[in-house]
Amino acid sequence: MNKTLLSIYCCLFLAQLGQTQSLTGEWSGTVTQTGKTSSFLYAISLEQDGSKVLGTATSSNADGSGAAKFEVGGTFDGKLLVLQEVKQLEPENAKWCLKHIRLQYAEKQGVATLEGNWEAEGCKPGVMKLAVRQLAGLVPIYREGSPVQGSPVTQSAIRNPQSAIEGRFSGHLSQSDRDYGFYFEMDFKADGTGTSQIVSDGEGGNATHQFIWTFDQYGKEGWVYFDEREILQESVPSWRWCMKIGNLKFKEEKNRRFLSGEWKGYIEGTDFKVAANQCAPGKIYVEQPILFQNETTAKPGEPAKPDPVEIKPYETKTNREVDVERVLEVRSKTIRIRVWDNGTVDGDVLSLFLNGEQIVKNYRVTRQKHETIVKLDKPTNFIILHALNLGSISPNTVAVSVDDGFEEQVVIISSNLDKSGAIMIKEFTVK
Repeated sequence: MNKTLLSIYCCLFLAQLGQTQSLTGEWSGTVTQTGKTSSFLYAISLEQDGSKVLGTATSSNADGSGAAKFEVGGTFDGKLLVLQEVKQLEPENAKWCLKHIRLQYAEKQGVATLEGNWEAEGCKPGVMKLAVRQLAGLVPIYREGSPVQGSPVTQSAIRNPQSAIEGRFSGHLSQSDRDYGFYFEMDFKADGTGTSQIVSDGEGGNATHQFIWTFDQYGKEGWVYFDEREILQESVPSWRWCMKIGNLKFKEEKNRRFLSGEWKGYIEGTDFKVAANQCAPGKIYVEQPILFQNETTAKPGEPAKPDPVEIKPYETKTNREVDVERVLEVRSKTIRIRVWDNGTVDGDVLSLFLNGEQIVKNYRVTRQKHETIVKLDKPTNFIILHALNLGSISPNTVAVSVDDGFEEQVVIISSNLDKSGAIMIKEFTVK
């Protein structure tokens, strides 16, 4: 066999091999980078022709604060995907790493995955993990005609009391046609139902919805499909809320479990199949802190509560419970805390406590950021939002940022006159 024939034979073999498993479709997952504690969300749309693979990819911060879109291309031999981000399409100004990616294909518990390493010139390398949104032969559970298509959730979805996502997750929701965010929380029940609460920083007040959900889990990751079906309570009856439907990526890390992804929806009381009734889409990020044994006093069968050593002075003084909503890791003991109203200024007045000690007193929240610098004296610390009133929009929700000199982390937390939202701040450690 001469070299020309051998070359042709090898190309045909690789093309045939690449056709044994097509990567055409939507993939989503996470990207991590050496030296960074937080991960990025990564979504990619691929089309495969023989061994060639082309498409577009979007990389974004987990909280939705920044994103970039890329043109990608590469090859797939049936086992290894070699992919290059060829060009950054969006945004025009801030430049992101153009990654060279090598991912191994596998199937885990019925879910197709791509996992491996990436590197880029001028950037520290990292790891990428993706899962396909739908495998051939699996039937997704979503309403016929639903604005959310390609759900990764299958009819074998997990519904059991030990589910990793059972319980309450809190965070925020965005919508593409608004310049402000919403406080958002989701409470998952073991029977496949749940309730969501949304608080608008604009018009509308707040509302509680009932939803159904299913969960596909593989290891410490998975996909949640949720579908809001009914409004249980709303503070402004004349306001028409979006009934939300979405696919959320689940991931468990050392200090938190979180759900993040996109949602679509339709105006309550309308036919969701009619395009004119559909709401502007958006993104959701909700989180459930993981409290370890030495941080809690939970008895068997009871929810975990923060250690009284850290919280007791505040609870004793105010007669309010503390609800830990988010976990942040910091690299410095000296941090800069900023607090402001990220929506409609509605007269909220608050105080901030750090481990029971008041650090901001009787502050009327405005759009201008109020700043204070504190020094952390414990491995685990709690910033507590104490509401002195509820303003004109209940409950009291504000934006809080924690800046350790390396990065600024922004969260939205909520408090009322009975329960105070809190952020757990932990020292970053490398295991």
